[in-house]
Amino acid sequence: MRGRPFLLIAAAAILAALGLTLAYHHGGLAAGARAERKKVDVIFKMTDNSFWRSVADGVETAAKDFDLDVTIEAPKDETMINAQIAMLRAAVADKPAAIILAASDYRLLVPSAHEAKERGIPLVCVDSFIESDDADVKIGTDNVEAGKRCGEALARIVPPGSEVAIMSYVKGSSTAMGREAGARSVLEGTMSLLGTEYSGSESKTAFQQAEALLMQHPNLRGIAALNQPTVEGAARALVALGCSGRVALVGVDNSFEILKYVERGVIRDTIVQKPFTMGYLAVKSARELIDGGHPPRYINTGSVDVSRDNMFQSENQKLLFPVAGGS
Repeated sequence: MRGRPFLLIAAAAILAALGLTLAYHHGGLAAGARAERKKVDVIFKMTDNSFWRSVADGVETAAKDFDLDVTIEAPKDETMINAQIAMLRAAVADKPAAIILAASDYRLLVPSAHEAKERGIPLVCVDSFIESDDADVKIGTDNVEAGKRCGEALARIVPPGSEVAIMSYVKGSSTAMGREAGARSVLEGTMSLLGTEYSGSESKTAFQQAEALLMQHPNLRGIAALNQPTVEGAARALVALGCSGRVALVGVDNSFEILKYVERGVIRDTIVQKPFTMGYLAVKSARELIDGGHPPRYINTGSVDVSRDNMFQSENQKLLFPVAGGS
């Protein structure tokens, strides 16, 4: 079973994406027929990894179904918060029919988001939220729950009292804060927990941080890595130093690289989100807001714990794709 070609998973992925599109297609066409074509500005934290490419796929698929013009832009990486603020300000000035935002910082995007609200522009936050009520809809993973699942997976593998580390990404991101809080709620008091590392969502940085942890802490027994570039970098470090049999790595997100490490047992578990669904539902909600509707204020798209033992189950194959390779 472990050696089954990844083409099988890819085929399941295509069917899953098609199924989701067809599930919404009828309602989307009807909505588009009732209203003129509108412009929606979409601002992500970054685009150059499989997670955000999958969110973008969902956005673009829904834009066709709901007859909307969408433009997607993002900074080069999610630490470029000022660049994202400038993008949001420019979008507000342009006054599109709606804005979809994945906020790189929980607090710093609030003033610009508030300006959108004051100008009457519907605002949908996807994946990463802001510290205000200015968003009409919030769509994404329950990140505290995802962090708890990550911590619980690690706690199942390593004995109580073991030395473990949390590797996060951007300190001010709502998703990073939620996942770290969830993981800590499980690990604190039962494990010897080291300080948190922040990779800036750069796999090279995560590799260097994990390498330093492994060399400086010979008793380290577990790592919880909280997003795709971070878990990829940590996995590379485990392999490079020959520590994958001694140190348990659990993560959040998926990519081809992560799935290969899961299949090899380097990554013991990964908490898989549903980025295509996030993007699709963000556009669907924007369409409803444009048409004067009242979509749910919060939509939890959920997450699933995937390991080598269950990654080839049909229901999990549908969740593991579409992915487009790691960053």
